[in-house]
Amino acid sequence: MRLRFQQGYRGKASPVRGFTLVEVLIALTLLSLLMLGLTSAMRAMSQTSESIERRIESSDRLRVTGALLNSVLSGASVRRLPAGVSAATRQAIFFEATPNSLAWIGVMPARYGVGGRHYMRLALEGSQVVLRYAPWSGASVYSEWASANAQVLAEPVTGFDLRYLEPETLEWLSAWPPQNLRQNIVLPSAIEATIHGIDPPWPPLVASIKGLAATDPSIVRGAWGP
Repeated sequence: MRLRFQQGYRGKASPVRGFTLVEVLIALTLLSLLMLGLTSAMRAMSQTSESIERRIESSDRLRVTGALLNSVLSGASVRRLPAGVSAATRQAIFFEATPNSLAWIGVMPARYGVGGRHYMRLALEGSQVVLRYAPWSGASVYSEWASANAQVLAEPVTGFDLRYLEPETLEWLSAWPPQNLRQNIVLPSAIEATIHGIDPPWPPLVASIKGLAATDPSIVRGAWGP
């Protein structure tokens, strides 16, 4: 132990004890542990904050995507196409539904900047779920999807599945139309879209489908007179 002497009160020498090397090492160790704990706590707080922000952003994106799908599917066209156009199906309307993609004619809401009737397709493109749309030209077919406008609904994703609700049996089908489709049923009553790989995960999106009034002959319109 090292002792130092200084001139004390009334001229008496008093010993002053310093810190030993062991005590300094212990203090440094405790300080390091304290700093490590504070750093871990700050990192955990940062990760929690990022997780909350990610969940809020994902929830907002889910809400917007669900609202958009409900909007564009609420006015699907059931306009009859010329005979022979849909030879593979018994319905002659522009509604091509598979387990992984859906193409139809619908009305794009004006709030998205492109109101009016459009050809539309919902499908997986790479790691994105994309809604593509192009102005309706009156043609009974459309295939230029690569050059159509695009709205990314979800990314990154690992998979995308679609199912279609049969309005009479309430059975979910992987494709449309079913083999036993009745003549007066041209559209499923709803679709279910399941998007895989979103973090945090999204629940399945269900959107109702309604025939556009101007193209649906089953809708009885009011008339004046007796």
